[in-house]
Amino acid sequence: MDNHPTSFAGVTPTPAWAFAQYQRVRATLPEGLPAHRQPKTQTLDSLAPLLEQFRVFVFDAFGVLNTGSRAFPSAIERIRQLQSLDKTVMILSNAATASHAALVRKYQQMGFAIAPENLVSSRWVLEQRLRSAPVPGRYGVLAPASSEPDTLPVDGHPVLPETTGGQLDTFDGFIFLSSEGWNETDHDTLADNLKRRPRPVIVANPDLVAPRGDCLTLEPGFFAHRLMDQCDTLPEFFGKPYQPAFQAILDKVPGIPAGDILMVGDTLHTDILGGQAAGMKTLLVTEEGSLKGMDIPDCIAQSGIAPDYMAPAI
Repeated sequence: MDNHPTSFAGVTPTPAWAFAQYQRVRATLPEGLPAHRQPKTQTLDSLAPLLEQFRVFVFDAFGVLNTGSRAFPSAIERIRQLQSLDKTVMILSNAATASHAALVRKYQQMGFAIAPENLVSSRWVLEQRLRSAPVPGRYGVLAPASSEPDTLPVDGHPVLPETTGGQLDTFDGFIFLSSEGWNETDHDTLADNLKRRPRPVIVANPDLVAPRGDCLTLEPGFFAHRLMDQCDTLPEFFGKPYQPAFQAILDKVPGIPAGDILMVGDTLHTDILGGQAAGMKTLLVTEEGSLKGMDIPDCIAQSGIAPDYMAPAI
């Protein structure tokens, strides 16, 4: 059973609300392309016309390949087609609840022929950073026990629902892996603790929302930005749209120019903005995902983030 929050403090997220929230935190995201360099978006029926144009195809997961635990059959077929054409297929996901091995198994069980080296999650990016630049001290890990937080190369300890403010004082910082099970009491306890004693907050999943079937769930990025408003803390974000996630993709395909890579996603402020900042070409899918039912041209105009291509699905 999925236990990610679908409401918080009277807010039930909708695509329009989520878009407005991304606009509100725009200053914390990477800079986009200046107006004179924004592409003129081409509308396609699918990515079929682009099959021969790119050498590497990078797919966001939620809203593009699946919604919650349900994979899109057309996405499974498209991935198989690309692989049959000897294209490099990568998944770049902000998912951080599951360990890398568990996330690979999840997509394999859905029907995607993805090897471990073809999946980059924001959690994996964080783990690589912690290995190359260890953080000292004792960290509280915000995630359910089922997420295997012990894979993190840090002195990490679960922050449990019954954790009190006094127990939070024993931590030198916090790692926000997952919003699963997170609630108003937990959040207010953490916020009050950080107000009294600011410490580092590392956020593995910068997403504000995630599409899960007929609803949007609130993700760690939402709570991290709320902490920014409440406390004297500046979280460090991993995952899209930030540079380390896209650099991880570039590192896995050495010798291939960023312009020969197509980033495919459902969110302007994460997939498209981050892909463009990395020099990749971008395709926005609109039938499912965080912008479902929205006036997409208006969203592009408001955000100033224009994808190279737009299609209902892949």
